[in-house]
Amino acid sequence: MDSKQVHLYQISPEELKSDFLLGVDAKLKKYFEKYPPIKNEDDELMTVDETIKFLKCSKQALYNWRKNGILPSFRLGNRVYYRKSDIFSKLVKQE
Repeated sequence: MDSKQVHLYQISPEELKSDFLLGVDAKLKKYFEKYPPIKNEDDELMTVDETIKFLKCSKQALYNWRKNGILPSFRLGNRVYYRKSDIFSKLVKQE
């Protein structure tokens, strides 16, 4: 029967956590160097004013489209945002 040698080391939980996180950090750096994150500009959120300029429409028209469910919007606090990809999909579908 083969016997394996076992090594026991005294290490504090903080040292163990630090060593573990350093290893994870190094692996993540290598991964993101090899595969950089893809920035999708279509998922960009636009404010009401940016959307009005983009669509070349009035503020009232944009408000009506939002209230009628034609153009989906997002609320963050008291601000309203529109996703560029939603606008493109509505323009293509012409629903």
